Amino acid sequence: MAKFSKPLAVLFLSVLVPAPLAPKAFTAPRDAVLQVSGGDIDVALPEGPLGISQDELLNWVRSSAEIVAQYYGRFPVRHLTLTIRSGGGSGIHHGVTYSTGGGLIRITVGQNTGHPELNADWVLIHEMFHLGFPSLDDKHDWLEEGLSTYLEPVARAQTGHLPVTEVWKQFILDMPKGQPEAGDEGLDNTQTWGRTYWGGAIFCLVADVQIREHTHNRKGLQDALRAIVNGGGVISSDWDIEKALATGDRETGTNVLRNLYREMSRKPVSVDLDQLWRKLGMKFKDGAVTFDDKAPEAGIRRAITERRPSGQR
Repeated sequence: MAKFSKPLAVLFLSVLVPAPLAPKAFTAPRDAVLQVSGGDIDVALPEGPLGISQDELLNWVRSSAEIVAQYYGRFPVRHLTLTIRSGGGSGIHHGVTYSTGGGLIRITVGQNTGHPELNADWVLIHEMFHLGFPSLDDKHDWLEEGLSTYLEPVARAQTGHLPVTEVWKQFILDMPKGQPEAGDEGLDNTQTWGRTYWGGAIFCLVADVQIREHTHNRKGLQDALRAIVNGGGVISSDWDIEKALATGDRETGTNVLRNLYREMSRKPVSVDLDQLWRKLGMKFKDGAVTFDDKAPEAGIRRAITERRPSGQR
């Protein structure tokens, strides 16, 4: 099932493919093996010419994997096969994630891609976050894609790879695309691009904030997702959505995930994003985000995106 990911200057195809659609005769390629926190990555390097070295490619892969590992406390799968292809132009395109072999990602790097573009890339991180959640029924694509859309900038901020102001600017500008429109029948039944990616991301942000409200900012969505991964809820596992949400709720001691799902899955629910931004202490003016640390829930905003030392929750 094809899923178009967030548009930037370069459009790419992000695909999350269940095991039955993955290649039947699959042999894991290997040009290099990277050890990351909690797992290893077999990397097949591109045959075509590139404007960057193999070492630069491997450093990009390792850095992306460590950002994801930092969020979960470890890399979500024990073994990943990553196939890198060369393509035309510049930038990172056509990320595809399969459940095959415990985790398989195929991604294309443009021949003219330079070191700065690798450093700024979010595509591979988005794809790697698909590894850290169980495979659900097709009607729940919004949660799988919404998680990757929400987690990628948050995790990059937590590791110092993206300014915090850029995270919230992106959310302020793009989350309105996920609001229900006329004829909407809830997240489970409205499989438009906006509802799948940004509607799912709204669900994740609201869940993160509500968990922190219920736990006095001691726990958040990150804790719930770590519990799901540690309970075996990764891409190679087929889970019912209720099992996944209940696992996360048990870790936080709340019913936030299940209650939000029941509220938003079968009927249109518009979230008052402007009120949410004010509560978190954010203003957007002239293309820039400023923070108000005296806002009622400024501490929650800081807890979501603040930089964490390596290994810290």
